[in-house]
Amino acid sequence: MLIYRFRITCEEHDGWLREIEIQPNQTFLDFHHILMESAELMHCERAFFFMTDKKYKKDKEITLKTEQRQLRKYDDDLDRVVTDFVTPPLMKVSKIKHFIEDPHQKMIYEFNGRDHFSFHIELFKIFQSEGYLSYPRCIKRIAELPKKTDQPVVNPIASATPKETIQKITVPKIPLPKMEELAKFEDIVEDDHELAAIEDELGSLIESVEEDEPVSESQESAVAGEGDDDFSFHGQSETDDDENLEHIEDYEDIESLDKRLSGYDRDSDDYE
Repeated sequence: MLIYRFRITCEEHDGWLREIEIQPNQTFLDFHHILMESAELMHCERAFFFMTDKKYKKDKEITLKTEQRQLRKYDDDLDRVVTDFVTPPLMKVSKIKHFIEDPHQKMIYEFNGRDHFSFHIELFKIFQSEGYLSYPRCIKRIAELPKKTDQPVVNPIASATPKETIQKITVPKIPLPKMEELAKFEDIVEDDHELAAIEDELGSLIESVEEDEPVSESQESAVAGEGDDDFSFHGQSETDDDENLEHIEDYEDIESLDKRLSGYDRDSDDYE
């Protein structure tokens, strides 16, 4: 029974290596499963094998799921470049021996799941198996791939620049009184006689303050104005009130009004 032995390395992580043995009649889907198992990868919906040249330049594609690709090629009959749609072969129906054209055939395997990895695959040995072993199988493991769950979580505040750093305002904590101290106030008994004495004392203080309250300037000026009015004139009776001045019709004729108000005649300069 003929066996292919492939060496697989990871493009993103140096030092990672697997060696896998598989039968030529097995499919790329079998190869896909053993790769996921050996690398401890989670289930994915999209994965691809690419047959390449010696420099890992992609050529033929084998897909996990049915996918359609656009292919641009030159049409000799039309004498121009045309776009055609092609469907790559599926892993589950593609046997490995149908794609091996070189004893050192190279391939690329791309895994697109929760993590994304790209692997370089090289056929480095073809031999005849003497035992009845189960294939495919992984015969060599070196290193492990980092998973997203293993990667440290970056603190956005710690990694921010000084301008972006959020400054925390520390509010001083005021200690609350102890329950034992609060319980002391519950034992205090109100004394009615003492409260009545305090109210009497406060009432007497308020009365003494009202008696000693000084007279304001406006009140003094009002009081002073009663005896000395700048607008009081000679000849004006102190018993005259506002009604006698406002109602001219109370006088029989205008001449008696002129004689009564003769004391108001002054120069205009007296009022400046």
